[in-house]
Amino acid sequence: YGHLFEWLIARINEEMRSNAAAAAAADSKRKIGLLDIFGFEAFAKNSLEQLLINYANERLQQFFNVYIFRLEEQECRSEGVECPKLEFADNSAVMSLLESKPTGVLSLVNEEVLVPNASDTNLLSKMQQSHRAHSAFKTMPRSQADGFTILHFAGDVSYEIEGFVDKSRDALPSE
Repeated sequence: YGHLFEWLIARINEEMRSNAAAAAAADSKRKIGLLDIFGFEAFAKNSLEQLLINYANERLQQFFNVYIFRLEEQECRSEGVECPKLEFADNSAVMSLLESKPTGVLSLVNEEVLVPNASDTNLLSKMQQSHRAHSAFKTMPRSQADGFTILHFAGDVSYEIEGFVDKSRDALPSE
């Protein structure tokens, strides 16, 4: 997939350069790039790093939904242009699960680091208590591992809780 993606972009840019040279020298800097926002990570074992990467991709998807679909619909309607209702994968439930304060997944991770006797087990327990009824949250079966599953817009990803607290304590290196 990665090689095909890179080949496609190189081929498009090559074609644009040759057409630009024929058209005008000022136009020769034209190029095209694509943002692959579907860079979700779902491995056999997922941890905090994958959760944060997948959160970033959920955020990008939400931005895309709002600025490409919702605002485009509004603009068409405000200009009197007939616009059919656009259907798209709405990830607002997942974003609420991850970002809500004080009980969103990310808030709970941040809070657990600060409490005495913090542990991955306590963190998982708090997540389960707070989100057991949430449509985008599931507890992993204990036979698999201690963890939870989030129903991301791109697919379900199970996260093993082991190491979440310790990894969250890591300080950024000073420059």
